[in-house]
Amino acid sequence: MLQVAEAQGYSSEELLRSLDLPIDPMAPNADLSTLIDGRYYSQIYRRVMWLLQDESFGLGLDQRTPAGSFRMLCLFIIHCETLEHALRRAAEFINFCRTLTDTASSYEKPIERFGDGTALYRFPENVDLVAFDDINATGTTIAHTMAIWRRFCQWLIGKPLDLIAVHLQADAPEQAEYFEQLFGCEIHFGSEHNAFVLAEYCLDCPLIHTEESLYKFLRNAPYHLLVSQEDDDSSLLSQMKRIVGSDLSHEFPSVVLMAEQLNMSVRTLRRRLKDLDTTYQCFKDELRQEHATRWLNQPELKINAVSALLGFDEPSAFHRSFKKWTGMTPGEYRASRRPNTSIKRS
Repeated sequence: MLQVAEAQGYSSEELLRSLDLPIDPMAPNADLSTLIDGRYYSQIYRRVMWLLQDESFGLGLDQRTPAGSFRMLCLFIIHCETLEHALRRAAEFINFCRTLTDTASSYEKPIERFGDGTALYRFPENVDLVAFDDINATGTTIAHTMAIWRRFCQWLIGKPLDLIAVHLQADAPEQAEYFEQLFGCEIHFGSEHNAFVLAEYCLDCPLIHTEESLYKFLRNAPYHLLVSQEDDDSSLLSQMKRIVGSDLSHEFPSVVLMAEQLNMSVRTLRRRLKDLDTTYQCFKDELRQEHATRWLNQPELKINAVSALLGFDEPSAFHRSFKKWTGMTPGEYRASRRPNTSIKRS
C-alpha cells in the first residue's frame, strides 16, 4: 500500500510519521515478509485510502472504487432480513455501480440452492475483477477478496459461515495448502466460477446488526475484515467474551475480577480498552446488545424472556437500554425484522 502511495507522489516516510506508529515497514533493513499487527495495518490502510480516494487500491482491481463505496453498500444491506437477502442486494448494488462506468457484469445470479442442504454463492468472474489477462496471476488476490467478504458475512450474522468448499477459477498453485488454511475447507481450482459452497442454513440466518453497530464496525474497518477468526480469538475482547460466557443472566464480572482473569492490572485493562476505542461499560453494553438482537430474531422467545436471559431484573430496564442502543424498543426491532412491516418510532 505504501509503495502504491509513493508511486502516486506521496511520501511514505511523512505518512508513517503522521500516524506515529511504532513500526516502519519501509525501513531500509525491513523484512517485507514480516507480518504487521492488524491495528497498524488498518491505520495505514485508512490513511492511504483517504489520500488516494480509492477503496480498491493494492488489490489490483480493474475499476477504481470511490471512497465511501463500502459504507454505502453496508447501508444498502444492513436492514435486510436474512443473509441471502443481503447477498442478493449486495450483488444488485455492485452491478449498479458497474453501470456507472459502462462496465458489463456477469454477476447476475449470485445464489443457487441445491435442495440437499447446500448452496452456491458466486462471486464476480476474474475478468470482472482484475486487469490481468493471466487468471493464475490473480488467484491470490481473488482468494483474499473472497476471504474478506466471508468475514464480513460472519459479522453480519454473528456466527461462522459454514463453508463446504471453495471454487477458484485459477489453476492450482505450487503451495495450495495456503488456500486451504485460508478457508479451512476443500479448494477446487480451475473451476468455472469463483464461488463458495456453503451450508444452506447460513443463507437463512438473520442479520443481527443495526446502523448504530454498523457505524462502530466501520470506524475500525478494515481490521475485522483482515484478521481471521482464529487470530481474532486471541484478541482482548474475544478473551473477555469467553470469560463472561454465553449465559448473561448472571451478574457481569466486575472490572477488577475481569482484570484478574486476564492476568493484568485494572489500569492496564482500561488502557488497552482505550486503545480499542472502548470502555468496560461499552463492552458490557455491546455484548448485551449482540445477544439481545440475536435472541429477538428468535420469535419463539418472548421479549420478557429475552430480558431475563440478559440479566435484567425488570423488563422495563431492558426496554430502556435496548432503545438507547438501537433507537427502537425490543418490540419495534422485532417488528422491523418481519417482511413488509412498517413501524413508527417514538
